[in-house]
Parts: sequence; C-alpha cells; structure tokens
Amino acid sequence: MPRFHRNENPVIIAGAGPCGLVAALTLEKAGIPYVIYERTTTEKLCSNAGSGIDMAPTAIKILDDYLGLAGKNWMAPYEIMYISDMKGKQIALWDMPSLKLKKDSERLSFGTANRARLQHNLLDALNLKDVNGDIKNDDDRLICSTSVVGYQNLDGLVRVELNDGTKVDALALLACDGIHSAIRKHMHKDVDDSLNYCGQECWWGKTTVKPGSELSEELKRLPSTSMVAIGTNEMPGAFFSDEVAPNEHAWGYVLANKTPPNANATNDLTRRGGSVLTTEEKKREIDEVIADRSKVLQLMLQEPSADEITRAGFFDRKNLDLSYINGRVALLGDAAHPQSPMMGQGANMAITDGYVAASRLLAALKGTNDSTVEQALLDYDCKLRRKENNIVIKKARKYGNWAASKSRFPCFCMKMMCKYMPPSMLVTEMMSGDKSNKKFVHAMRKDLQLEVM
Repeated sequence: MPRFHRNENPVIIAGAGPCGLVAALTLEKAGIPYVIYERTTTEKLCSNAGSGIDMAPTAIKILDDYLGLAGKNWMAPYEIMYISDMKGKQIALWDMPSLKLKKDSERLSFGTANRARLQHNLLDALNLKDVNGDIKNDDDRLICSTSVVGYQNLDGLVRVELNDGTKVDALALLACDGIHSAIRKHMHKDVDDSLNYCGQECWWGKTTVKPGSELSEELKRLPSTSMVAIGTNEMPGAFFSDEVAPNEHAWGYVLANKTPPNANATNDLTRRGGSVLTTEEKKREIDEVIADRSKVLQLMLQEPSADEITRAGFFDRKNLDLSYINGRVALLGDAAHPQSPMMGQGANMAITDGYVAASRLLAALKGTNDSTVEQALLDYDCKLRRKENNIVIKKARKYGNWAASKSRFPCFCMKMMCKYMPPSMLVTEMMSGDKSNKKFVHAMRKDLQLEVM
C-alpha cells in the first residue's frame, strides 16, 4: 500500500545501499514521503559477495542510537587484532576493547559489518521485507531495476528522469548511487570530473570455514580471527580478514599496481563495479602469488571459487573541489567523495551523509526551522565537511601507498610502527577520519536543536 498521498511529491533517493537506506530510514521516522530507485534487481540488492566494512563510532551511534538498530546484531565488534607478516610470524596483538582515546573514560567503539547483513537490517527497519524475509516487490517506496539518469531543477521541485524515460517530480533528489553516479555525471557534465587511480588494486571475497577443515584447524592455532598481514619488499601487499558472521570471513588482499585496471568500469552491481575472476585469472593473480605466504592466508584465498572473488582498483576523484549540491539535488557517499578504503571511512562517511542530509532536509520540509530545501542542502555541503573529507581522501591515498609498497623502507616502517608504537596511537590515527563524521553530526543536531549525544 502507498505510504503517502499520490498528490504529495516525495523525496527521491537514488540507490539502496547503506547510504540510501539510512537516508530513507531517517525520513521514514519523521513521516516524510520518499521513493528509493535502485538500479539492480530485488534478488541482487543484498547479494552477499563478501564485502566487509569497517564501522567507526559515529556511524555506529547513528545506526544504534538515532535509527534504532541497537541489539539487531548487524555488526561484530573488534576484539583481538592479530598482526603478522606474510609468512604468519606475529608482529603484534592488539586487545581492541581495552584501547582508549585521549580521554580515559572514552573507549574506541568500532567493529566490522557485512554489507549485505547491514542492508537487510535497514530494510527490516523500513518494513520493506515480507514475512518470509524477502524484499518486497509491491511496496512503492522501493522500486528496483530502475535508475535515475538525469534531473531538472524547477520552481519548488526537481523533475527526475528515469532510465525508461519517465519523469517524476520530487521535493528533492538524494544521489546515493555510488562512484559511477549518473546524477553526478549529469550535475558536472560541463567540467572535467575524471576519476583518480590511487595505485592499488584489491581482490576481495568471503570464505566459509567448514568445521574440521584444514583452514578451521589453522584458525584455531591463532589468537584471533581478526587478522592483518603486512608485506615486505620481497612479499609485498596487505591482507585483511575478519569473521563477519559465524564461520564466514570477509577478506581483502591489496597490491600495488601502476597500471589502472578496468575492473571498476564493469556493470556488475553485485560487485559494485568490480570484476569477477576467471579460473585462469585466479590461478595467475592469487594462487601463484600467495604460494609462499602463510598457510592461513593461502587457505583463506584458495577456498573460494574464482566467481566468488572480485578484483577492483582503488579510485577517488581528481578534482576534490566540485560541489555536492545543485539546487534540490545532493550527492552523498561515493557519489560525492569516493575514496580508497585504506582509511576505513568510505561506508562510515556515506552513512553519516545519509543521516545528516536527510535530517536537514526533513527539518526544512516539516518547517521546524526557517530553512528552505535548497538552503538545507547547502548546509549539508558545508566548507568544514568538504575540507575534512579531502583530508581523509588524501590520507587514504598515502596509507594505500605505504601498505602496498614494494619498497624496502616503507615496508620496514609499517612493520616497526605496528610492532613498537602503542596500539592506541595507531588505531586513533586510523580512526582520525571519523572526527569529520562526529563534527558533521554534532553541527547538524546543534543547528536543528536536537539533543547532542
């Protein structure tokens, strides 16, 4: 059944990833009409291709405290982090719950989430799943297999063009459609808005650990299933793995590559632009490369079939100063500020964008402040947020270069930092990107006179 009157223009959200669903849930709780247009099919929307995402304190607070997902088991907190070299020799062991920030009473609250599991939790909160747990295909708040390709700002509304040529009027358009955003392409069609290759590519996937298997027995010998392996000039790269569900591990293997891959130009939305390996590619790019790595690393990457592994390059934007806003249209998440995942902030910033943009927008629509829709979106695209976003993007470039380096000195420095620096200092630096999110939410809630938590 419709959730709003047919004569009432909705807010249109392009994309049903975590960013778009967070924006939708924020609007839903305030009774603001919305429609999500999602390019992929209902069946593939929450396809579990193994993508694990780091979750930082601000995004956790948004999801748990502001949007009501606390206790929904959508995230696994980090416990013990095992740091080793590529041969499996221990470098450090971090007790994550005991790490503290500068204030003695303030503990780091973060962990890892499976992207598909998080989407399912958000869809549940939106009541967009039926009694069998399937995504509804008869609810007019979520329309799959349909994408937004353009728009026109008009007096008091934005006219949105869909891929079938249909035009729909909306109060605002929130673009959560990723790094290859069609809305961004339309917004900046008259300027150079090319992607910037960061110099690394990643193979990622998920591995199901069978009880009693060789991998299961190897994992039992380790102090933790949260693992990071640091490369050397002879065995370059970086490996990350974490148990995101019982016996299910999400992992990524990063290597430097000066040649930009075409992997992110594919149309495979399940892989978010990455390409699936062939059996021959898996043998050449993974099995042969990791033959001298630790047993756990070998088994973790050899277990999945080739079609369960995705290859993707790390990209951001060359021009970091283009606007996120055009009238009643706003770019959010990777549509606004794509980045290398080496700071672990991409999903966190996207979730924060969804919450802040939707909160400012709903305040203007409900008349709880003197802001117009256009001004509310301009407040979302503030100078401080943009400046700090760009700092995170540039830091991610730097850490990617160091983590995947084939040079002796950067590899040595990475090992020494992990071994001798206090873990709290290293983790706090890696989590420094979340300061932008915290300030962004605080400023919005203060402006709208909401309780600041």
